[in-house]
Amino acid sequence: MIRHVVSWTLREDLDRAASVARVRELLTGLVGVVDSIRSLEVVENVAYPGKNQDLAVVATFDDLAGLDEYQFHPEHQAAAAEIRAMVTSRAAIDWQD
Repeated sequence: MIRHVVSWTLREDLDRAASVARVRELLTGLVGVVDSIRSLEVVENVAYPGKNQDLAVVATFDDLAGLDEYQFHPEHQAAAAEIRAMVTSRAAIDWQD
C-alpha cells in the first residue's frame, strides 16, 4: 500500500475556513472519479498555527501505479491547479507499507 500525504500553508489573504472547505470539496470529489483511490481524507491543522502547515490530504493507493493514475488524472490536475492558487507552500511524502 502507498500512503500519500501533501500539506499546504494557505495564503493569508484568503478566508481560512472557506479555503479549507474548498480544498476538501476538490479532493474528496475525486473519490469515485479516480479509481485507484482507496481512501482520501482532508485534515485541518489544530495545533501551533504559524509553525505547522494549515491542512493536508492523506490518501492511500494499492501501489505506485495507482498513485500515478491519481497524480496525472485530469480531474486531479484541475484540482491541484486551483489549490496551488490558494497556497504559499507545499510539502509531500509518499511511503510504502
